[in-house]
Amino acid sequence: MTRESHGQHRADDRPAVRRPASIKDVAAAAGVSPTTVSHVLSGNRPVNEQTAARVRSVVNRLGYVPASLARSLQAGSTSVIGLLIPDISNAFFAELAKGAEDAAHDLGYGLILCNTEFDAEREDSYLGLIRSRFVDGMVYASGSSPSRRRLEALMGKFPIALADEEVDGLERALIATADHEAGGRLVGEHLRGLGHRRVLMLTGPRALRSGVARAAGFVRAFRGHVVERVGDFKEASGYRLVAKLLDEGGLDCTAVFAANDLMAFGALAALTEAGLSVPGDVSVVGFDDIRAASQINPPLTTVHQPAYDVGRTATAQLLQYVSRGEVPPASRHTLPVTLKVRGSTAPAAR
Repeated sequence: MTRESHGQHRADDRPAVRRPASIKDVAAAAGVSPTTVSHVLSGNRPVNEQTAARVRSVVNRLGYVPASLARSLQAGSTSVIGLLIPDISNAFFAELAKGAEDAAHDLGYGLILCNTEFDAEREDSYLGLIRSRFVDGMVYASGSSPSRRRLEALMGKFPIALADEEVDGLERALIATADHEAGGRLVGEHLRGLGHRRVLMLTGPRALRSGVARAAGFVRAFRGHVVERVGDFKEASGYRLVAKLLDEGGLDCTAVFAANDLMAFGALAALTEAGLSVPGDVSVVGFDDIRAASQINPPLTTVHQPAYDVGRTATAQLLQYVSRGEVPPASRHTLPVTLKVRGSTAPAAR
């Protein structure tokens, strides 16, 4: 090819300036409309997961940055947000974190992950770290009821979104959560329909609204005798609570409802160790539908809540305001849950 033919493309040998990718470029490359691209990036409306994955892949390949975000970068924002979760070893919170990170990445933001281990002092320390880093906002998945000091640290310092867990004193926040009460109701209806009338319910800490809502929904729908024991959402507490009842003279229940899958796993282990059959002697139900729930023996009947979507929605909603330098208004995004019926539940033993 001659130098003259090169000249048909540019006047000299200087590199061509690459035009930033536009939302129309992304839409064309992904084979969707610009509106669909906008929905995927903002999380405002649900998009088929296969389509959403294709759009995100094109966004990454083309390096697309929304115009509103580009303006905020020029204005000197840090382009970093904080994510505070209580237990990264719990697959539910790992999925939530993945959703938050994907949304932040798609919108050109980095993310600082802080794992509190359900420890209030550790949470205080991380909040101080996040504040000192001058982050543009924070997604907060609470693992304990915040003290007054922590509430004051959260309020008015940077934009915040609550993920999965509501917080007393922050009712006017941007909230993304699953429908916990509906999940409890689904379990109550399921066990009652199987003929169960006496159930052991393993709840989480009473200070957490999610656990309270799950228990309330269950009790209203079940309308039977419920023995409640309070755990901490960890597997060891599910094992300990069931083992203690068995040691004290027996379970006297035909089913166990645990407020999360990890406690259900602990309950299963204690029942099996005591020589009881699940679900022949005792049915067991969890909540969350983490990946291991379908892989244990027997596979666990549980409530599926969309952890990834909760994290992604909270982050996308937060960043659409942060990128414009605005404070997010109070809003609620309640995501639906479903009951996954598997091998750990059966009609009540007679």
